[in-house]
Amino acid sequence: MLRFLLVPLGLLIAVAGWFSYKAGLQEAGEIFDARLVQSTRVLVSLVDEPLSELNAYPGEPLVLRGWHGEAHGVGEALAFDDGHAYENKLAFQVWDADGRLLLRSDSAPTTPLAGRAPGYADVAVDGAHWRVFTLRSPQGRWFQSAELSDIREELAADIAGGTLLPLLLSVPLMILAIWWSVAAATRSLRRMSHEIGQREPERLVPLDPAQVPREARGLIVAINGLLQRLDAALARERRFVADAAHELRTPISALKVHADNARQAHGDGERLQSERLLAESIERVERLAAQLLSLSRAENPGGMEERTRLDLDALVRAEVEELRLLADRKGQVLAITLEGAQVRGDEFTLGLLVRNLVENAVRYTPAGGSIEVSTSRAGAHAMLSVEDSGPGIPEEDRERVFDRFYRRLESGHDGSGLGLAIAREATASHGGSIRLDRSDRLGGLAVHVLLPAMS
Repeated sequence: MLRFLLVPLGLLIAVAGWFSYKAGLQEAGEIFDARLVQSTRVLVSLVDEPLSELNAYPGEPLVLRGWHGEAHGVGEALAFDDGHAYENKLAFQVWDADGRLLLRSDSAPTTPLAGRAPGYADVAVDGAHWRVFTLRSPQGRWFQSAELSDIREELAADIAGGTLLPLLLSVPLMILAIWWSVAAATRSLRRMSHEIGQREPERLVPLDPAQVPREARGLIVAINGLLQRLDAALARERRFVADAAHELRTPISALKVHADNARQAHGDGERLQSERLLAESIERVERLAAQLLSLSRAENPGGMEERTRLDLDALVRAEVEELRLLADRKGQVLAITLEGAQVRGDEFTLGLLVRNLVENAVRYTPAGGSIEVSTSRAGAHAMLSVEDSGPGIPEEDRERVFDRFYRRLESGHDGSGLGLAIAREATASHGGSIRLDRSDRLGGLAVHVLLPAMS
């Protein structure tokens, strides 16, 4: 930050100095140009008439002597009682109409300073650069006043130096002030960085935005949001691991018992019975593991950037067709009614939602029963409905069945108690809602899922 502040500051001072020099050069030029004109007019008024007498006496031109000597410094150090050190930087000439030099200063050359044309001219004489103003008098003589260009450059440099010097002298103070301000402004950030660096991984409490500058509070708020989401994700993972360990313990123990029984069986009948129970236990563990993985995926769906526009009808049709064989084995009628619904979501997670709802309906509906799956539009939402002719769920249990591993003992079916928990997690992750009711048409359970629809 110090580098980004000080480097532009130095560049700005340099640019300001350059503009000051250019502005000083322009101002000096305007002043000195005006003085050239004034000096020439004064010279005309003083010597034009007296020079008429010289026409009758041609000869060497008159030369006006100025101050000569050594002088150094500025201001009063260049001024003396008998002249000024800059006199040799000023010059004038007077020429008659025939091109004869009548009068000149001793600082002027004997050759014309400029051509015989009224106005300003910039010329080089003997390696020196002069600014010349030429004026023709009423008597036809040419008056030329000139000054060396370095006078203007020295004045412009003085103006620029006078402007820049206070800035340059204040640079060390500005550096100290900026360093102190940056250090004071970032002290709280450094303290907050140290606090974050020293935290234990399990300590995910929010940071205090009041402890940092206002400009950084948005960053702290964003970090707090990330900490909250991370804390929730870790809590889900811990809960998932605890639930999985608890639920897998019993079927794994049963597997070990059936395996031991099969190994120690005394006859074919006893061995076949143990092998059948072992196969059922393996199937139960496999189903439980698959549903645990599905629950984990439903709790952690892809981000919004991974979600795409989905045809809910096509998704429902594909999932129903995969489960139709299971319904046919029980002699059930599995019907679908699709009215066109488009949603935005994660295809895998929504597939879990449909699969678990339809599979639950098939499992708990008696043989020969009916199951109806439908989609429709309900205002700004797409509705998925799964109804069956099974025993249904009493109203007092309709909220509890969404809890993980909750199983109604009177249902008469073995299950993991994860199907509706997976359905609720998948629905919530897509900003929807799920409701259990009694099916008026089939008499069993009706599950209605509302998801934000796309036009």
